[in-house]
Amino acid sequence: MTSDAAAATGGGILADLIQIGALEPLATTSGPARVCCSETLDLAGLRVGLAFEDENLRAELMPCFAHLGVPPSRGDDHIVVQRQGELIGIARRDEDIDWVAPHEAVPLLKIKLTEVLFDHTHDVMLHAAQLERQGRCLLLLGDAGAGKSTLATALEEAGFSLLSDDIVLLSRSGEVAALPFPVTLKEGSWTLLGHRREEIEGAGQHLRPDALNVRYLGLKGDGGWKDVGWVLKLDRQSEGAASIRDLSLSEVFSAMLAAAWSGEEAMSPEVFAAMAGCLQGARHGRLTYSDLPRALVEVSRFCDVE
Repeated sequence: MTSDAAAATGGGILADLIQIGALEPLATTSGPARVCCSETLDLAGLRVGLAFEDENLRAELMPCFAHLGVPPSRGDDHIVVQRQGELIGIARRDEDIDWVAPHEAVPLLKIKLTEVLFDHTHDVMLHAAQLERQGRCLLLLGDAGAGKSTLATALEEAGFSLLSDDIVLLSRSGEVAALPFPVTLKEGSWTLLGHRREEIEGAGQHLRPDALNVRYLGLKGDGGWKDVGWVLKLDRQSEGAASIRDLSLSEVFSAMLAAAWSGEEAMSPEVFAAMAGCLQGARHGRLTYSDLPRALVEVSRFCDVE
């Protein structure tokens, strides 16, 4: 609860509500959290409350997640953001605080939000990028370093709307929905995306836990559950021409399994059925590329709508 809400309620009434269990104060393993202001985020239907110790913390961290903001409501989970000298601390409710430098705080907050989603979602989560063109969706699968975010952002110049560059939810009926976290661009891609140059140059620089410098960009596509029209497994090379070859159903199934997380120790028959439903009617291939402009041409041809 924010200090403004506490003042409006009255100290005595608030204390009575806490005593009877009607309200539970936000706390970490270090004790009750100091809360001045709060925000509510919508993560594909999951409501997450962010509680900030001061207004400056909200101003520092919220711009990257502002597009996820919704009117205040009861949260399904909570994250607290605290300050200690020059450090910023972020923790899920009742858990340990992780203290980082200010330029490391936004990546850490994204990690905490992802953990919340892992714990609450009933859908399969795919490590993939999702785009849309002419009412059909394209999924990009690939290992770390395959260039999903860079290629997905560049495809905006080919008429695609970028819905997510990182996490996609897969429903049990086979539809997909993008988790609209801000687009994460690593340092090597900053000069490659001319159509977003001004936005990239104006974005803050952040340090991820893997020691990579990144900048975050906003998303422009519409969310919601959608059918998949195309699936591409990315195979980035140091040199060579760009090309796409069709993948067999077993090959694309293997790629989706490698990108999937369902909260289960073993994939259930329902998960396999969801993947089968997702792939039904979709075209799937492997994109081998080294040159980004040429890759755009190949992907556009692959996804031509008849």
